[in-house]
Amino acid sequence: MLYISGFSKLQVYMILLWIIFLSGCQNTGEKEIVIISTNDIHGKIEQFPKLATFVERVKKKHSNVILVDAGDRFTGNPHVDHAKEKGFPIISLMNDLGYEIGTLGNHEFDFGQKILRTRINDAIFPIICANINSSRGELDSIPPYHIIEKDGIKIGFIGLVQTGPDQIPSTNPEHLKDITFDHYLDKVEDYRLLKQQCDVLIGLTHLGVDEDSILATQMPELDIIIGGHSHTLLESPKKINNVMIGQTGLKLQYAGLTILKFKKDKLTERSYRSCLIDTITRVDSCMARKVSYFMEQSEFKEIIGTTSHPFKSQESIGNIVTDAMLYSTASDFAFYNQGGIRLAELPQEDITMETILSIEPFGNHIVLHELSLTDIKALILNHFNQEDHAIDLYVSPGSYTIIQDQQGKGIDVIFKDQNGRPLVEKTTYEVALNNYVSIEYDFPDKGKGRHTDISIVNAMIDFIRANTPIAPTDQRTYLSSAK
Repeated sequence: MLYISGFSKLQVYMILLWIIFLSGCQNTGEKEIVIISTNDIHGKIEQFPKLATFVERVKKKHSNVILVDAGDRFTGNPHVDHAKEKGFPIISLMNDLGYEIGTLGNHEFDFGQKILRTRINDAIFPIICANINSSRGELDSIPPYHIIEKDGIKIGFIGLVQTGPDQIPSTNPEHLKDITFDHYLDKVEDYRLLKQQCDVLIGLTHLGVDEDSILATQMPELDIIIGGHSHTLLESPKKINNVMIGQTGLKLQYAGLTILKFKKDKLTERSYRSCLIDTITRVDSCMARKVSYFMEQSEFKEIIGTTSHPFKSQESIGNIVTDAMLYSTASDFAFYNQGGIRLAELPQEDITMETILSIEPFGNHIVLHELSLTDIKALILNHFNQEDHAIDLYVSPGSYTIIQDQQGKGIDVIFKDQNGRPLVEKTTYEVALNNYVSIEYDFPDKGKGRHTDISIVNAMIDFIRANTPIAPTDQRTYLSSAK
């Protein structure tokens, strides 16, 4: 045995045993992967300096970190949606932050296929979706899955996007020419065996938490689902069929933190929590400067008009939109859907281009239909009865009341003109709709209207300039029970 001066043979022996023990501890095969996730950012680039700080803090504690996004990066912020290169600001910021993978959300299609393809090409991270068939469209093919390897661990991601009753995502159907979609459950069998190629398999989905739960029951091969679409904040994970589901609400108030632990490359522990980043005060200065650059473009600051009083409801803002549609077309009626209005109130102040684009970020245009009063009632009632008996369409001029039976189903609509007099039937009315309602809603003239070149945004600009200062109008839509 080697003799070391000052130590007995027993002490030297114990030192050697301790060295051997430490060497064994360093070779236990224990590894850790951390996933930071976002979903439904909706253009909220103002939060990126806080997100950058959060990412930096996580990376200081963990060596293997992956940044992922579960869709709907666009639509909701004029600085992103109406930038000179639509959608580019958020992709640029995500590149800077080091995202490694994302999936498609329904709002990724809002700018059309050509722009979406350009933004996908701009991204230095892959965008995946398994239930889209786009090789014949302008968008071209999208990979269904992607495998990331970190520290010898293979993490597989499968992308899935929401589809509605018409088997397409919730976006303008005109943007989906030559693209079809499969129901997400129809893709389960195609990707069960992907688990054999990975150490962990993750669904990166834009389906909504209820559909994620169904997916978990049908695909136990998934270890984790990182989801979006329903804007659900899961502060702790939902576990279905031994699949762990996480989602972080919307607009980057929270980020998801998933920690995976492995022993000898086998997944042994999983944890998830949503972390509040909205309260972070020490933000990344470089990211803040870049966000300011995108948000301070002069075209967004142009003053269009002013409000004489605060607008305190979404309907009062929706009434501006329908009044503007009527003003631009001289039609008999105009309708606009509640989901297309993205502001809930307006203060008493100047209305800028930024304000208008925040109200209507979709770039919709006006479509004219020739409808009877019976047709108009069908337009309102069909959607009302499909959407949990909720009024959805704002109107100009006049008002309407939906009559409900005892079960809440809409059975009739009573119209009154702007003077409060009941509307009488005539052969046809010229009705202005936005192109989304024209194609998506169920009514006799669905998809058959005459498309104009009048955008909703331009209609609002013309109307506000001609009528400034504008004031909130009275309520125009009502519910009543059948007598």
